[in-house]
Amino acid sequence: MTVRVRFAPSPTGFMHLGNARTALFNWLFARHHGGTFLLRIEDTDRERSTEAAVQVIFDSLKWLGLDWDEEVLFQSQRLPLYHGIAEELIAKGAAYRCNCTREALEIKKEEMRLRVGRSCYDRTCRDKNLGPDCGEHVVRFKMPLEGPTSFDDCVQGCINKNYEELDDFVMLRTDGMPTYQFAVVVDDRAMAITHVIRGVDHIDNTHEQVALYQALGATPPRFAHAPRILGLSKRKGSPSLEYYRDAMGLSPEGLINYIVRLGWSSGDQEIFSVAEIVERFDLPGVNRANGNFDEVKLAWVNEQHLRLIPIERLATLTLPFYAELGLSPEVNPWFLKLLELMRVRAHDLREIATASRFFFVEPESYDPEAAKKHLSAPLIAPLEDLATAIESLDAWTEEAIQAVFAQVCAAHGLKLGKIAQPARIAMTGVAQAPGIYEIAWFLGPKTTAARLRRAAQWISASANA
Repeated sequence: MTVRVRFAPSPTGFMHLGNARTALFNWLFARHHGGTFLLRIEDTDRERSTEAAVQVIFDSLKWLGLDWDEEVLFQSQRLPLYHGIAEELIAKGAAYRCNCTREALEIKKEEMRLRVGRSCYDRTCRDKNLGPDCGEHVVRFKMPLEGPTSFDDCVQGCINKNYEELDDFVMLRTDGMPTYQFAVVVDDRAMAITHVIRGVDHIDNTHEQVALYQALGATPPRFAHAPRILGLSKRKGSPSLEYYRDAMGLSPEGLINYIVRLGWSSGDQEIFSVAEIVERFDLPGVNRANGNFDEVKLAWVNEQHLRLIPIERLATLTLPFYAELGLSPEVNPWFLKLLELMRVRAHDLREIATASRFFFVEPESYDPEAAKKHLSAPLIAPLEDLATAIESLDAWTEEAIQAVFAQVCAAHGLKLGKIAQPARIAMTGVAQAPGIYEIAWFLGPKTTAARLRRAAQWISASANA
């Protein structure tokens, strides 16, 4: 069997992590088995579906690196198909028109709740054989009335239910739009989907869908219901993929690694490349137990990937964050070396950019506490001498820079620590930054000397204020 799976989101809002993991599981399964990964946009909710939300889906999948095969399918463009199949089912006695009003339905459901213990439709119109001229109506599926129904879930095992517990669900609404329960079966059948991989919250829908497949004379696909992700909060607005990408500055590799491990296991290994996950991922490894979301663990996993991502790839990922700062660094050997320096110190992509801003733009000011502690009058002469010595260097290497610091310390009778921290603050504006020799090398002799002199002048001005 050639594997064919799909990701079928509704374009009614942002992409949350549960959606992202469902897409990821389907993509991984297809790529692992050399199959096909399809994208279907379930946009039959006319009031809530938006073009902007569709674009969010496209952008999110592309950012994650989840490429789809074949043309994107939009349910809103397939209404004739749904109507035609609904008519076929009505003609063969497997569906019927129902013209019960909304008010009447509420009364009937309450009566059924009191009579049988659950709120459901009493099937008033099931055997009326209403025609298309019966007024405003929906089309309902004729669910079998008794007996057991079951399906073998690839993750959750055998799932059993009795038909008596199921309702005659609506297939077409009064406005002619298909319901999820109906359209999903029609489309999965038409797209030749072999495996439906989705969240466990859909498991109760499956018995009705299996019955619809049988009424259509079709073999249902294999179902795999992945566990829930518990603990997702709406902190800072929403648990959207955009939040983790933009506000947290996560890499796609880090996020993929973390969310796949919330519902899938492969031994004790924690950190996987995407290629490794593709090689190992299969449905037997998907867990039944729910995963507990931990933002601290997510951040840790992301940090590991910052150190593993190829440096050219890291450059591509960080450029948008530099752009937010008004910077557009050229991707050259100097910049790639800078990223090597910063990625072992940063927690995320955003921090790489913000913590290295001083390499591109002179600090507007000095951290007040650091300046008060380290930028004092006795440092004016050493900083000025250091600037002069830096400018006179013939060879611009970290070893040569280190030698200059040693010479100035000796000339002024200072230990390195007494000038190193003031020099770091002079060059960066803050006390926490990479090593002073590394900083100076990246800044170059002219900029380094200028910033050292500026700090000396600031100390002098502050002392005379």
